[in-house]
Formats: sequence, structure tokens, C-alpha cells
Amino acid sequence: MLSSKEIRSQFMEFFKQKGHTFVHSSAVVPESDPTLLFANAGMNQFKSIFLGTKESEVTRAVNSQKCIRAGGKHNDLEEVGKDGYHHTFFEMLGNWSFGDYYKKEAITWAWELLTEVWGLPKDLLYATVYESDQEAHDLWLECTDIIPEHVEFHGDKDNFWEMGDTGPCGPCSEIHIDRGLEHCNKQSDPNHTCKVNGDCDRYIELWNLVFIQYNREENRDLIPLKNRFVDTGAGLERITQVLQGKHSNYETDLFMPIIQRIAELSKVPYSAEQGMSHRVIADHIRCLCFALADGGFPSNEGRGYVLRRILRRAARHGRLLGFAEPFLHNLVDSVVEIMGHHFEELKGKETYIKMVIKAEEERFNRTLDTGLQKFDEICLRLDGNLIGGKDAFMLYDTYGFPLDLTMMLAEEKGFKIDHRGFEEEMEAQRERARKASKFSSDVEHDNWIEFSPPLPTIFTGYEKHQDSAYIQRYKVSEDQIYALQLSQTPFYAESGGQVADTGRIFNADFEVLIHDVKKIEDAFIHYGSLKRGLISAQKVSAEIDASRRGDIARNHTATHLLHKALRSVLGDHVQQKGSLVHPDYMRFDFTHFQALSHSQWETVESLVNKAIRDNMPVMTRIQDIAEAKAEGATALFGEKYADEVRVISILDYSKELCGGTHARATGDLGIFKIISEGSVAAGIRRIEALTGRAALDYITSLQGSLSRLANTLACPVNMIEQKIDAQKSRISELETELKSLQAERSQLMIDSLLETATTYPEFKLLIHELPEGSDLKNFGEALLNKLSDHIAVILCPKGDKLSILVVVGKVLVNRFNAGKIVSAIAALMGGKGGGRPDSAMAGCPAPQDLTSIITQIPEIIQKL
Repeated sequence: MLSSKEIRSQFMEFFKQKGHTFVHSSAVVPESDPTLLFANAGMNQFKSIFLGTKESEVTRAVNSQKCIRAGGKHNDLEEVGKDGYHHTFFEMLGNWSFGDYYKKEAITWAWELLTEVWGLPKDLLYATVYESDQEAHDLWLECTDIIPEHVEFHGDKDNFWEMGDTGPCGPCSEIHIDRGLEHCNKQSDPNHTCKVNGDCDRYIELWNLVFIQYNREENRDLIPLKNRFVDTGAGLERITQVLQGKHSNYETDLFMPIIQRIAELSKVPYSAEQGMSHRVIADHIRCLCFALADGGFPSNEGRGYVLRRILRRAARHGRLLGFAEPFLHNLVDSVVEIMGHHFEELKGKETYIKMVIKAEEERFNRTLDTGLQKFDEICLRLDGNLIGGKDAFMLYDTYGFPLDLTMMLAEEKGFKIDHRGFEEEMEAQRERARKASKFSSDVEHDNWIEFSPPLPTIFTGYEKHQDSAYIQRYKVSEDQIYALQLSQTPFYAESGGQVADTGRIFNADFEVLIHDVKKIEDAFIHYGSLKRGLISAQKVSAEIDASRRGDIARNHTATHLLHKALRSVLGDHVQQKGSLVHPDYMRFDFTHFQALSHSQWETVESLVNKAIRDNMPVMTRIQDIAEAKAEGATALFGEKYADEVRVISILDYSKELCGGTHARATGDLGIFKIISEGSVAAGIRRIEALTGRAALDYITSLQGSLSRLANTLACPVNMIEQKIDAQKSRISELETELKSLQAERSQLMIDSLLETATTYPEFKLLIHELPEGSDLKNFGEALLNKLSDHIAVILCPKGDKLSILVVVGKVLVNRFNAGKIVSAIAALMGGKGGGRPDSAMAGCPAPQDLTSIITQIPEIIQKL
């Protein structure tokens, strides 16, 4: 039996022998495609070639692309685990032709690999072609020995591929296999007929051959492309299932080691019938490992939100298997062992991946408890036994509750779920995602006045602060903001966290003060306000604010020094997750899961300042990206790099790929000072720091504040800490004395109040209103120590609110419940509360007539 490793390798080698170049999988987290949450098909990294905006460097390519379909147009998340073939993460084996071979070779080679190399039975294979693609139909019969009756015509839904509403598209030919009648899951339906592209599991698609030959216009017309392309995709998981003779993708060697590890940890054996939770967890942990390795991170928006939902769904299914503590991180090694030989980016990141997953799972455990409280609130306000679709979706969307969890909880309480309403909410979310993920090849042309054809702007700002140029085009907005595109410019456009340069563009006819610069594709657009004159086509001078650029450069170099220092102090799990390089300060976001200790803060700051004192030269070099990475250069996630990259090296201290502007030497920074460190998201910390002039100003300000504080405390500056510690100790002593006096006073008050209690057949009742601002909690503790056969109801106003405390004496606690009493009283005023059987509190709006409420309290207690 072939292993999945051998199947993947044989696919690559087969097409290499056919003249294809192996192309590494792109990151599963797209680096520069805002239309995609995740790479979801093999063609994603070749999209610009299909759109005609980039020339291909090869004519034939082969690879295995990492894909995630869990959000956006392609979203299989809720189906995962229910059957044997839905996944969030999968591998797509593919071969491509960029204007080279076409249908004949694609069909012939696919048949050769499936039948001659892998030995699949020819009589079980079927091919579908587009309903008008007679060429493909005839090629199947001429170039292969497929059974003629096994070549079928199908329509748009199954056999016409489109990138989006507009853009490249074309017919496709799918190869299916008949797995036999025993795989049909509709055998009990007398009206069912098994067929290719039917609705049962007997026939499954193995490989899709897409022939891209048209461009879809906005009016829906199809225009033939200048070049024709072949784009094929075969899911490795499904191919492996067939070649290994398994009933399910999850039974292959891609999943079973993970499933066996889950069964071992949970002590719950796996079976196809009872193994949905095993399958969900096995799939989701693969997805999480690859997404985190490629720079994804759980968060509350975008792809980070999708990853958080995937992790929480896996964690919840872990609960169903009996896991009470975080466990997913224990599965990471199994994933790396299975996949790491081919996807080497997994290796070396195991510790980081485990750390992120464990922290998120711990966070979810806390969220789950909150969600369970929310579920109870929903149940309490129900008028009937049906939980609405919006509520079920809110639990799913906000608290990570899979629908099956909400169904299980509802069933325990005798409730049902509005499934239709839930699906409507889910579909509305999918539609929002679909609208946000449309591919488009449109280029915006609006109101530009052209002096010459717009060509890519040449950036000269690494060498120059001032340069001569020509305006290629300009436009003016309604609020009189001028946008100018120059032939060349020294202005740095906002990129990589570094803010844009400011300055001026001028000649004898006009002057524009520039406040922002953006790079749109290859054009630098300068935005500013007209200071004098009228725009002309004459040569201009472009001049940046050199002093401001110097401050920016110092702060950018500081981010590199800080990144290195953090990894040295905290560990290699530290990764840059964002930055802001501003003339006045720098901000650096990085992965770490707890606040820096005072000692770590000082050590990081000290390391950076030592690097500054060493006055190391900051060197720039243009290198081949593979060579730069081999030499240890750090490539930052989220940045798109060309084959040649700019490498910033600070001797042996730091080496990063970076397009920003930098100081000439570390000594130019003068001094480095961290001013804050905190959390910006789960697992992401942020440091703000200053360099040079701004750092000196900050230190001078601190010294002034210390001098003023020393004068106030009447002590030398070096004695401030001791003086404050002494005052804190004295304040603590006084607070202890005050609490003791208040407790004595409360005891005396309680003794006096108990004499006023009203006696009922089964209890004595004390109702009392405390003055606004009273310490209700301490008063309740004092009451608890005093009461025996009493029930006390204490009311305390606070503005427009009313707090209620109920305490039940020791003798009565087995018959009366303080939590139920306080909830019933609060309900009279539209409030809610609860607590222990002997002591409970509630809050509610202050009533207009408190007296009428008080008169109802005895009756409430007697009923309970």
C-alpha cells in the first residue's frame, strides 16, 4: 500500500519528468491578496498570471498547495466531522500550463498517472466535460482507453470554472471513480439513482482539469484570452483514500496517527460511527498548525477570527470526549511528524505553535463558562420551548458554540432549536463574506489629468532627500487635496509599518505641501495641499523633510534592535506581528503570552542601548531571497518579497529583509527608552519606545516630575521609594483600624436591629434599609455570624439603583434559600441576582414606591 508521502512524491516526480518546474506551496495565509482569507486553491499564487498583470517565469509548474476552506465563499467548517471527506485544511496536488500545452496533454497525462502509475481500474473511472466542449470529449476518446460510455457532458454548475464575477474562466473536465454500491448512502431511498455528480457518496471526484481560455466581461460576454492556461487540482486526502482502499479520508495515514493520539489521551476509542469529535479535532489541529506556522494568529477579526472559531470548535469537541483541561497542544507533534518532511516550515515552530494553541484553549475555557451563563439567560427569557435562530447563531458566533453543542444543552433542558432561523443567519454571514471576497481585475481611472502616460514611479529616496522629476498625472478632490504621481521621487510611501515622508513638490509655477504618500501598485501617489500657483507640466523639485526622515530612520533601526533583544530575552517564539515607525516614537507588536517582568524590561532596554553604544554600521545589500534566508535573514510575515530583496544587516547582531529607511549606524540612535508595554490581543504584546531627541525629552520630563514629587514628600529624590512605602504601610494600618471599628459598629447595630425583627410561624424576619454608600458586603458577613433563626433582607440605595442583600440564619438554611429569595424580590423591580443558600445579593432599578415592595417580602418568603 502506497503511503501518502509516496503518493505526493510520485505526483511531483511524474510531472517533473514531463518538463514541469516544482513550485513551493504559497503560505496558507495570503501575504498580499486582500480578497482571500486563506489560500483555498492551488491557483491562488498564480492569480496575477491568469489576470494578465504578471508574466510567468515558467511555462509548466507542479506543486502541492496548502489550502484552508473555512470562511468566505468556500466554507466547509460546519460540515467537518460529519462525513469522511470534508476538511478545513487539505492539500491540492496540481499541474499548470501557462500558455504552453493544453487539453490534449492534460487529459493524456492525468489518465496515464491514474491508470499506469497508480494502477486504478479503468472500468471504474469516469470523465465529465462541459456541455459544449466537444473537443475535450473527443480527446478523451482519442488519447485514452477510457470506456466511451464513461465520458459524460455536464452543465455550468459542475463543468465550467470561473475565478469570479469577471475575469479568466473556462470549461473543465473532472475525473470521478465509482467506489461501488456499498458506498451509496441513499440505498434506503427507492427513488434514488447513483450517478456521477449525483447526491450520494458512491461516485467521488478525484481530479479537476480546468482549461482557462476566456475572459468573462461585466456584460457576461466571453472573450477568448490571448494565452490559454491549464490549471488542475487533485485533493491529496481523497487520492490517498482511494489508493489506500479506505472508506474515509480520516482512515488514511494522513489522519489516523492523530486520531489514535486523541483516543490515547481521551481514553475514548475511535469508530467511524461514533468518531465525529475525533475527526473534528484531527482536522482542526492540522489546520491550526499550518495557519500558525505561516503567520496566522487567533483574534477577533478577519482570518484570525476564523482561526479562533476553528480552535474553539476543536476544544469543544474535546470536552465531549472528556477533556477538562487544554489538550490540543499535545497533538502538534503528531501533525509535524506526518507533514513536516514535505512542509519544512512546520519544523522548528513546534514550541511556538503549542504555546499559542494552549493559551487560546485556556482563554476559551473561560469564555465557555461565560457562554453557558448566556445560554441560561436565553432559556430564562423564553416564552415557550424554542430557542430562536438568532440566539443560537449568537452563541455560535460570539462564544464559539457549535450548533450541536447548543442542541445538546437545549435537549437537556427540554428545549428545541430554530434550525431554519440559524441557517438563515449563517447564510447571511456567508453572503457578507462572499461579497467581501470577490475577485476583480478592474483598474480604477477617475478624474486624472495626464501630462504623460503614467509609468512606474522610480524611488530614489534611499540615496536622496531631494530630486528632480516630472508630474505624470494629478487630480484634485472635492476637499482640495491634490494627488500627484511623479516619474521619480525621494518620498517614502507608507509601507511595512513606516509612515510616509512629508515635504514639498514645487517649481516656479506652484508649490504643494505633501502630507502623505501611498504606493498603489507601482505608482507613488503624493497627497498634499496647494500653497501657491497652478499645477504645470514643467520639471519639479521633490524635497522631503530631512530632519523628520532622520527621526523615522532612527526609530526604524530601533525596531530591528528591539526585535533581536526580545528574542534573546524571551525566546525564539517571539515574532513581529506589526509595527509603527513614526518620527516621534516607535511601536512594536510581538507574540508573547505574559507581561514582561521588570527584570526582562530592563534587560531588553539594556541590550538595545548596548547595541547603540557599540555604534555598529547599518549595512544595506540587495540579495536573492533564497540566499538571504539561507544566511539567516528574518522575513517578516505579511510582507510580499520579490526574488531580489533588500537586506538590512547590523553586523552579526541583526539581519532582516526590509524596505524601510534606516540610520547609518546604531550610534545615530543616541539612546533607547521603553515607555510602555502591554497586551493588545490574546498572545500579542506591544512595546512603545523612543529614541534620540524624543527619548532625551522624555527622560528630562521624568527627572522634573521626580524633583517635584520629592519636594511634595519632603525628601531627597533617592529616598522617594522608601518614603512612599512608609506612607503605604501607615495607610494600611489605618484602614485595618477603620475596618475593625466599622465591624464593631455593625455588630452593635445588628444586635439592636434583631430586637425589631418580626416573628412568623417558621422564621423571624428583619427588613432594614442602610444609608446610601454603606459597605453591604461587610455588613452581610457580620449578619451571617449573628443570625440563627432569622432571615434578614437589607436594602441599600445607590443613585438610581437598589442593592438587595438576603441572609438566611444557620437554623433555617436547609429550608430557605437566600439565592431564590433575593431573585424573587429583585424580579418585582425588574432586576436579577443570586448567590449561596445562606447569603445572596441582587441589583435592580430603584423603585418609585419601596414601601409597597417591602410589604410583599414576607409573602414571597412564605411561598418559597
